[in-house]
Parts: sequence; structure tokens; C-alpha cells
Amino acid sequence: MEALPGYPHPNPCLSFWLMGARNSPLIGHRTTDTLPEHADVTIIGSGLSGTAIAYFLLTGPNPPKRVVLLEAREACDGATARNGGHCRPEAFIDYAHYKHDFGKEQATKIIRNEFDTLDLVTEIIEKEGVDCDFWRGFSYAVATDQPSADTLAVLYQEFVNDGGNVEGIVEQILGPEAARRATRCANAFAAYKSPTGSLWPHKLVIHLLSLCIEKHGLNLQTHTPVRAVSSNSDGSWSVQTDRGVVRTDKVVYATNAFTATLLPEFLGHIWPFKGQCSVVVPPKAFSGTNMLQQTYGLVYEEDTALRADYMIQRQKDGLIIFGGRRGAASLDKLLGNTNDSEIYPEMSAALKKALPAFFEGWEEQVEGEGQLHVWSGIMGYTTEGVPYVGELHDKPGAFICAGHQGHGMARIMTCAKGVAQIIQGESWASTGLPECFQPTHERLAKPAGVHSHAEVVEKLEVVDV
Repeated sequence: MEALPGYPHPNPCLSFWLMGARNSPLIGHRTTDTLPEHADVTIIGSGLSGTAIAYFLLTGPNPPKRVVLLEAREACDGATARNGGHCRPEAFIDYAHYKHDFGKEQATKIIRNEFDTLDLVTEIIEKEGVDCDFWRGFSYAVATDQPSADTLAVLYQEFVNDGGNVEGIVEQILGPEAARRATRCANAFAAYKSPTGSLWPHKLVIHLLSLCIEKHGLNLQTHTPVRAVSSNSDGSWSVQTDRGVVRTDKVVYATNAFTATLLPEFLGHIWPFKGQCSVVVPPKAFSGTNMLQQTYGLVYEEDTALRADYMIQRQKDGLIIFGGRRGAASLDKLLGNTNDSEIYPEMSAALKKALPAFFEGWEEQVEGEGQLHVWSGIMGYTTEGVPYVGELHDKPGAFICAGHQGHGMARIMTCAKGVAQIIQGESWASTGLPECFQPTHERLAKPAGVHSHAEVVEKLEVVDV
């Protein structure tokens, strides 16, 4: 029997994003000194999922009067605050995997949803005037060896053969010479260019949280871990914390990797997976007018498995955010690991060595250039590689938005909007979300256990943390 994931570590390390937010007005924030006794909706978790659900509820039609958001640590202190700042729709790479599990129609819908998410993120940032260094442009998926080039070609062709839309969306750059010239990657064998975005994720969440608190009556309670949720005879829920109990009409689990602690039926269906990311000061050859103008998914074969590292160069200051290098640590070290207070030196060293090897002309670094800081984050993985979103089918009034596979920036905003719509009584069809995201009995009846599904972890996906 696998162990429950427990609770977020009490003393996490700081990411680059968190290091730049020590002036946040929400550090230690509690909207009221005491915990509210009653709520219309109680949301557990203050990352992008929980925050966006609160935002869409409170800014939508007929907003609930009493919305409480409970957070075990600081506001936005989990995976959202530790990702790579990459809001990258996967244009075709995961299509075959989704088709195998859910069929062509759902696979196509999953791909389309990621582009819808990028559009919705853009819309919300512009509508609310969020200062979060948002940038929208293009990304390269770069095959850095022949095996990965061959695999990407097969995946692309399968998507096209099934009627997948690539016109004006995906540009193929085939052949080593053309790929190296376009991407500046020394070992590029092929590249695929598609739309993407990047941002400072913590700033987005803090802005939306502050807006909801100041203008819409959100009650945010930090350092209030939820220990249990139980049903009441009248259909309401009792949310038990270290500071008291909130009796609520509806409860939302935006708990990602930690979901099974409160919902044991998700044990082995959503599990923690630890990743590491870094911030790098580039040399002059990648600074100023020589900055990289696209973000990257750097794909390679390692130990017969396809892997992908991810990278953005921030347009605001030229710093590079670079993460991945999973193969530098054993799978057993990463699967089920919820400790984001420490980093693995072997992964940090691998991240440090990788960029000079990937890019042509990465000159010798002077003091102050190179790897500046490394941090860890805990992702929530699922058996099929897609999240659980919607009302829990055997728990009326309980909802979930979790298990984002390290790919949450390309999924959460539309999922959160959909959950808010369902809470307000709208149908699943009205959300436009893929039906396969629903937390059905059939999904939870599938064999559970992270190690029996290690191939899911190894599948090719350009993740965010």
C-alpha cells in the first residue's frame, strides 16, 4: 500500500519567482483574524487552480457571498510558484498518447484546450491589467539527436494523418542545418515551431488573489492546513483545520500532488513527482540583441526513453529559466517525493552543464554569469497524463481541479473556469472542456500505483516544473 502524500513541507526552498516577491502584501495574510464558521464555497489550495476558481466564481454571474480559500503555507507557495514560467500548448507531441487512452475526438479536444487556455490567460491578464511579465510568441520543440527527431516526425505525421490542425500553427524545420540555424542549438536535428507564452506565475496569482480580496470579498486564510473533510446530514461539508472547522455548502480540492491525503480514493491516481528548475545569467552571446526570441522544449533520448528539458529567456531582464534533467536522479527519488525544501546536487549539476552543451556559441562564463539559483517543486501526476476536473461523482457539492502533470500553465485557467461554471450549476458541455478530464468512477477504477505506471512519467511532455 502506497503512503499518503501528507502535507506540504513546512520550510520549502525559495524559487526565483518567490525570491522576487518578498514584498508581497499577502505573506502571512489572513483576511479575518478568526476562521469563518460558515461559507458558501471553501477552496483548499491557493495556487493557480484555487485562485482562478475563486476569481471566476466571484467575477461571474450570481457570485457566492462567502468564499473562503484555505492554504497550508503562504499564498501561492506550491507548484505554481515553482514552475518554469512556460505557458506552452503542446501542439501535437502528446496526441498519440491521448488517442491511445481516450480516442481521436478526445485527443483532439485536449490539444485544442491547451490553445484555448493560452488565449484565456491572455484575456485575463489584459482585462485585469496584471503586471506579470507576460510575453506571447513562439516555441521550438527541438530534437537534439536522431532518435528524438525520428520520434517527433512519427508523432507529427500521426497527428496530421488524423486530421490534426497544423496549418498556421506548427512550422516544421527539418534537417540538421536548417534546424541549427533557426534554433542556435548545436545538436539540433529537427525543430517544430508553435505558439507559446511565458510569464511570472506567482505575480499572476497574487494579483488575482488581491483583486478578489479587495473587491469581491474573498476570505484568504494562509497557514491553515486542512486535516479532514467530512459530510454532514444536510448535504454540507465540514472542513477541519488546525484553527477550527468551516461548515460549507460546497468544497473544492485544488490540492494537486497532495490530493490523496484528503481524498484517499485518489491514492495512486494522483501522485507527487519532484522536479528541479534553475535561473541562469546568460553570457553576452545570448544577451541584448542576441537574446533568444523563442522558448524551448529540448528533446533527447536517454536510457532508451525520450525526455525533454524546457527553457524560456525572460524578455524583461534576459535571465533564462531552465528546468528538467530528470535522468540525473533516480526515478525512486522523484516519484512520491513531496519535499520541496531541498534540491538534489546531481540534478543541479546536470542543469548547469546542459545549456552550454545545447547552444552554439555559449562562451566561457565570467564571474556572475551562469547558474544563479536552483529550486525544487512538487508536481501532481496522473495515470493518463490529464487532470481530474469537475464534481466528484459520489460526493455532491465536492469538486476537484488537480493532477496537472507538470503542465498546468497550459491547462489550469480553462479548467478553473469550468469548475466555477459547474459549481454555479452549469452543465459540463457548457465548459468546453474535454470529457476525459472528469473524475469518473471508470477513471478511478483503473489500476492504481505509480510504479506500475512509470512509463507515463517517462512519456515525452514538455513540463512546467
